Amino acid sequence: MKLVLKSPSQAPCEAGRNLSVVISFDGAATAGRACEVLKRLGRNLKKEEGSLFHQWWNIETLAFTSLRERAAVEAAGADLILLGLRGGGELPETVAAWIKRLVVLRKDRPGALLAILDSDTNNPEVSLGMLSQLQQAGASGQMEFFATQAKEGRAGGGVRRATETARQFLLTRQSDLPCALSGNRGVFDRSGGEDSSKQLFYESNHTG
Repeated sequence: MKLVLKSPSQAPCEAGRNLSVVISFDGAATAGRACEVLKRLGRNLKKEEGSLFHQWWNIETLAFTSLRERAAVEAAGADLILLGLRGGGELPETVAAWIKRLVVLRKDRPGALLAILDSDTNNPEVSLGMLSQLQQAGASGQMEFFATQAKEGRAGGGVRRATETARQFLLTRQSDLPCALSGNRGVFDRSGGEDSSKQLFYESNHTG
């Protein structure tokens, strides 16, 4: 599968054979991690047919209504939405508005929302509110939701888990099969506990 940078003016990619991912990030660090996930996906899917179209949106651009709408339209047509965010108490207002809009535009179209969060090194739990918002957004749009939280300087494990989750989802999406990611439908906290009643994959990378 070939990686292809997609411009907003390009026509939607051919369904089935090709796949698409929209990536939104809020800084150099989160963009770097998203880029690493994309590169790993390209290597891991190189034997698959078709193309993986990718499009990037800096979260700063979502402050402009016209650009936020354009980004929402693109994300509504994507198979995978990848968010690279710094952890915080809640989602930034413009990001929350963008996600709410793209969920409406998707009209329950199958897809996945994957978040890679940079944790606060002093208080990593501050991202839990943000995770809850993202989980609710995914559920309201009938999207699979997965997340991994990486501690600054120890992002390797989080990137690997995010890549494998995205790879499994995209392969099932390309084959038009039900998504069945082993172990990724529960809540995993730092102590290893699991709540399988929630559709959230959350692994903390605080121990390397």
